[in-house]
Amino acid sequence: MPNDEPLTPKTGLVVPQAPALSAAQQAVLAELYLPLMGPLAYSLYAALRSLQSSENELSNRRSHAELLGILNVDLPTVLAARRKLEATGLLRSYYQQDELGAMYIYQLQAPLLALQFFADDLLSVLLLDTVGELRYQQLAGDFAAQPIDLTAAKDVTANILDVFHVDSQKVTTPPLSVQKVRAQLAANEPAEDHSPVLSDDDFDWQLLGQILKQNYVDLKQVASSRQLIITESRVYGISEIEMAKLISEVASLTTGQFDENQLKLLIARRYERPAVSSQQFATEATVATTTTKDNKASAQLSTAEQQLVTYAKQTAPYDFLSALKQEKHGFVTSGENRLVHDLIGRGVLPNAVINMVIYYLLQNRELAALNRNLLETVANDWQQHGITTPEAALMHLKQRKQPKSTPTRRKNNRPTRKEIMPKWAQQQQQTESGKQPAQTGKQITAAQRKQLADRLAKLETNSEKED
Repeated sequence: MPNDEPLTPKTGLVVPQAPALSAAQQAVLAELYLPLMGPLAYSLYAALRSLQSSENELSNRRSHAELLGILNVDLPTVLAARRKLEATGLLRSYYQQDELGAMYIYQLQAPLLALQFFADDLLSVLLLDTVGELRYQQLAGDFAAQPIDLTAAKDVTANILDVFHVDSQKVTTPPLSVQKVRAQLAANEPAEDHSPVLSDDDFDWQLLGQILKQNYVDLKQVASSRQLIITESRVYGISEIEMAKLISEVASLTTGQFDENQLKLLIARRYERPAVSSQQFATEATVATTTTKDNKASAQLSTAEQQLVTYAKQTAPYDFLSALKQEKHGFVTSGENRLVHDLIGRGVLPNAVINMVIYYLLQNRELAALNRNLLETVANDWQQHGITTPEAALMHLKQRKQPKSTPTRRKNNRPTRKEIMPKWAQQQQQTESGKQPAQTGKQITAAQRKQLADRLAKLETNSEKED
């Protein structure tokens, strides 16, 4: 908010007590902040420190006339210097009116440590533009730590209990005076120094919050957008660092707020890339084959199925869907994209199992596109059966398709389906076996085979219409 509140030499001011600066903080203030804000703002920071009030009572106030006398400048000059302190994060200003008149409360902020300063995008860029690249590199070198090689040294540091005698009972149960001081210090800790705790799942919210805080993004809105961030991250396999960059791109530089729809559009444009070819799909699956955690289930799977399981575990659902559609010479529709988003957003199935649902519908059921009813039905069925891994999903499909003595038909009169593997998996199996699949005992003519295929196609069309 602009500093547009009335200010005269008679306006009161209160500077609450702030912790003293360490030598490292004073060095950062003089070397890194001074070039940005100029000598007058630097002097104003020191003058405000000299006007600190230990009582922290609003009635114990001074006037701006006293501040002007210390600096020997006029009021507009002080106001310009104050704005620079506020802009660089060294001062927070509050305006208040009471029975004693108008008053400003100036809360001094400690400068960032050198590492934090150079990690801050805005401050580091401003410093680079102000001092030039050569001086910038010199300053970075001055504040870079020069560690000493201690590999050949022996640590002979004394322990606190080796030097001092401390009552163990007081350590386990601190005295009342110690507890009171801790409570007072905790109550006086500024609330803005604590980032909101968003979640404690696999997504590193702490890392995301640290990056976004440096970019001045509103962390409260980030917390309210948790479900969107989790969903987009899982759909496209976006890391915490990449997500922070995306949010920072759409966030306002003035308010730190961001539009969720703009974030979704940016992610869609950035990650909805052309699908990989079927040959690349097979190559990546072959290279990525690793020892599965579920050895018992994996032992019952073929090599091609194990490759499919590995690819499902290592691929984001959107990329997995794109690869399957490319295998079928198709493309991902906007409706399919929404279906995958909705399923992931529910958080009922892991990514790898969602990939197997997609595989089952597009490959085994030979659907041209994902169908909402079928997708939700299969996902619901697998959740009820406690399927949490792609190995379990394949075993579940195998159990449902066990051969029987006589052909059976389902209640809805649909024929049982044969499990269909992708082309790359079929080729892999045939290569390893060194021969073509065995022929059945009874041979049928080409005309009979065509007639049977036409009947199955007609049944498939009717069944999809029912869905």
